[in-house]
Amino acid sequence: MGALTNFILVMDCHTSKILLQAKPCNGLYLINTTAHCVPQAFLGERVDADIWHLRFGHPSFATIRKLITDCSLPCNKLNLNVCTACNLAKSHKLPFMLSTSVSHAPLELVHAVVTSNGFRYYVTFIDDFTKFVWIFFLQSKDEVLQIFTSFKLQVENLLSNTIKVLRTDGGTEFKPITKRFPQLVHQITCPYTPEHNGVAERKHRHIVELSLAAISHASIPLVMWDEIFSSIVYLINRLPPVSPSTCSPYELLFQRIPDYLTLRVLGCQCFPFIRPYNQHKLQPRSLACVFIGYAMSQKGYRCLHVSTGRVFVSRHVVFNEQIFPFQSESLQSNSEPSVAQTTELWAPILLQRASSPSPPSVSSQIPSGPPVSSAQSASTPNIIASRPVTSVAAPSSQRSSDSNSAARESDRLISTSVTPVHSSPAISVISSSSSTSSTTSHSSSSHPMIARSKDHTKKTKKFPDFVAYLATTPDHSDPTTFLQANKVAHWQEAMAKEIQALHHNNTWTLVSPPVNQHVVGCKWIFKTKRHADGTVERYKARLVAKGFTQEEGVDYFDTFSPVVRPTTIRLVLSIAFSKQWVIRQLDINNAFLHGELHETVYMQQPPGFVDASNPSHVCLLKKAIYGLKQSPRAWFHTLSSALLELGFHGSKFDPSLFIAHHNNHTTIVLVYVDDIIVTGSSSSGVATLIATLQNRFALKDLGPLHFFLGIAVHHNKAGMLLSQKKYILDLLCRTHMANAQPVSTPMAVNMSLSKYDGEPFHDPKLYRAVVGALQYITITRPDITFPVNKCSQFMHSPTSVHWTSVKRILRYLKGSVDHGLLLKPYDSPLLHAYTDSDWAGCPDDRRSTSAFCIYLGPNLISWSSKKQPTVPKSSTEAEYRSLALAGAEIIWVQYILQELRVPLEQPPVLWCDNIGATYLASNPMFHARTKHVEIDFHFIRERVVNKQLMVKFISSKDQIADGLTKGLTVNRFLDIRDKLMVYCEPST
Repeated sequence: MGALTNFILVMDCHTSKILLQAKPCNGLYLINTTAHCVPQAFLGERVDADIWHLRFGHPSFATIRKLITDCSLPCNKLNLNVCTACNLAKSHKLPFMLSTSVSHAPLELVHAVVTSNGFRYYVTFIDDFTKFVWIFFLQSKDEVLQIFTSFKLQVENLLSNTIKVLRTDGGTEFKPITKRFPQLVHQITCPYTPEHNGVAERKHRHIVELSLAAISHASIPLVMWDEIFSSIVYLINRLPPVSPSTCSPYELLFQRIPDYLTLRVLGCQCFPFIRPYNQHKLQPRSLACVFIGYAMSQKGYRCLHVSTGRVFVSRHVVFNEQIFPFQSESLQSNSEPSVAQTTELWAPILLQRASSPSPPSVSSQIPSGPPVSSAQSASTPNIIASRPVTSVAAPSSQRSSDSNSAARESDRLISTSVTPVHSSPAISVISSSSSTSSTTSHSSSSHPMIARSKDHTKKTKKFPDFVAYLATTPDHSDPTTFLQANKVAHWQEAMAKEIQALHHNNTWTLVSPPVNQHVVGCKWIFKTKRHADGTVERYKARLVAKGFTQEEGVDYFDTFSPVVRPTTIRLVLSIAFSKQWVIRQLDINNAFLHGELHETVYMQQPPGFVDASNPSHVCLLKKAIYGLKQSPRAWFHTLSSALLELGFHGSKFDPSLFIAHHNNHTTIVLVYVDDIIVTGSSSSGVATLIATLQNRFALKDLGPLHFFLGIAVHHNKAGMLLSQKKYILDLLCRTHMANAQPVSTPMAVNMSLSKYDGEPFHDPKLYRAVVGALQYITITRPDITFPVNKCSQFMHSPTSVHWTSVKRILRYLKGSVDHGLLLKPYDSPLLHAYTDSDWAGCPDDRRSTSAFCIYLGPNLISWSSKKQPTVPKSSTEAEYRSLALAGAEIIWVQYILQELRVPLEQPPVLWCDNIGATYLASNPMFHARTKHVEIDFHFIRERVVNKQLMVKFISSKDQIADGLTKGLTVNRFLDIRDKLMVYCEPST
């Protein structure tokens, strides 16, 4: 310290930096200690402590007092009135003793707990040191490993620290974590001892209590539970503990004080600025909405427009914290929400949230800061920001095109950060189920199913009828256990009918338990059968045996049972429709119960129907009950024996095809387990057959063919359309792609997938399930055959790139859901085929893809796109192999036609666009360049020489099979799709 005449200086001895300067004043030196602060202007009014209590989501009174005192919140009076919502929500037992374990750094110990609220699961991760909470919503507990993996990776990257200890209960959902991360210490609590994980249990209670209080106070529908839970977690992370020596979890973790002045009361009325989305200037610039939470990856508020179910995320919002729209008498009769009321009243919102949920995103749970401070309010201070405002980019009105869509989709998934924009409106509009944060995610899935839109706008999917839409979605209301079903009258009645049918068929006899004999268990399966319009047809209860416990060679031997080939179905339908034959559909009731068992099988008595006089007895099965491994074979043997007795003979080339010729009339039966198609040249003969089968089996005559194996059959002037629209809609809903942006082609041009592309996909089971469903759709959709075949080559180890390709197929189906395979009538049957190959099209092993399309008249009846087993040395060899594969299939079709007594006027023609392959098939002379080709492929030459087949050249531009070997441009693809007989169902 140095003293001068007019002032003194305080300097640092080492750096000589001046620290303080003081001037004399009345004999003393006056030191100015005013800190340099960024100037801010506040304009507003003081509110009561009750309002702050509501804004913070109903925390304890002690917490509110601490906030008002320590943070200098503008408040009129500190007195807090009794909060009815808190009393309704926070009534609880006495707390357990506090834990004595102490953490010394973030992520040193992380608590986790999985909870179900009756609608869906959610998992919370709590940092023991800061008590910061992350919450994620799940459809099933199997998603815990995937969520934790992403959470661990991103939180460790953000905090530059590693998770050392994870403490959970003994749930099986946490066991894969130990195998995946062996370096992680996994502490498991004792069975039925939640006190050992008290931090997680108490935090769960805290979340539920504050959420219920917010729901009760604002009468928010229970369908919005995840929105409220997410917002409450957001608030809990900003609430300081009651003890004066600690601060909020947010401040402990990020070393900065959160901005409390941006908080608003959940469920209150709000008015977001939406002028950029108006069609003309005379439309209102805002809509009355409900404030449902805070956007995590955007600096704004989430505002729900109730009538449309649309959610606006905006920074320009005016709030009225005295009005709560959900408290209207027309919506709630009292302050206690009812699940039945909210489900009925808010069905549109529930539908959208079920149809297009957002995926859980771990990164959006790591907050970069509070919402912007410039949101305007009617009852709280207006804050003029002292820094540039950041917001999401302004939406563009231009829609995305199909070209380069895969690349743009990838960009969309990566680019989720906010960008500074000063000249554009800072607002985004999403559907009520499409949140940009993981805490507000309504996802029932863990994969990145995001409906794309170039303008970042996700529009609400509107459905004209609630029940009709439910017909296209999986029915999750069916009970899964006997105890659940036994509480409902119509399921009790369904089980009684099933038992009655079992006794009527003399399915078993009760015997004493055998000594040293295996006894098979049984269970009930419940399914709600619906009509095509979605209304309930009947409630079906099925008693099935636990066949997975059977032992081969003990209680079963042979199990194989044939089913009819899709090609045979299309071939027979094409012939019957062209000849104007009657086509009928049959369904066998309890088909397997008609099968006779030849093995000795014992089964436990059915749950709920144990014989009171012989409770310890077991069932000695006489008939093949559902679930047994040999049941399909036993039923097929019974049915085929009955048909053979009626004069039918089984086809040598398709065992599920039965044919009878009598008095110049033909009758055909197609069998797929218990679903049967009957057609023939004589309507009286078909009727007689059905009557005979009804005397032998309990069957239902479903009338003219209209729905078979998930395939709808529509008759119109153009022909017969085979459509899988219902199945496609169901798949889109199950994969959360119902609101996806459609594309015009199922595969990008010249797209070449490799097993080395992208990162490993996080859910291979999901990939296999979706690709398997797509393979079934190819029964009536040859236009997606090649991309589905390509994606199916990576079932063992799919990557993110492969999943993007699968989603493109789904987006294509979304835009062509009304399309199907059209069968037209013809005068004379002409059999011809188109064959093609892409030489060395696979970048991994340089193998080629063989493809063919076989037509009977104008109708496509068989097609294939398949990877060749060996590497061809030339394009001629690749095309020659394709010719051989098509020749084998067309010869098989010829044999079927011969059995049906359908003559061909001329030999079938194979059209090939490779001159070398055409010469090679027609010229039997030996060639040195083809001596390595397998001998069995040369059978095509023999057929050509014997004039059983003809091979002709066709130009590449006229080659229809070209669409089954590669991705094409839009115009080329649409042209080939028409030639593949894929047409849209005419509107009625």
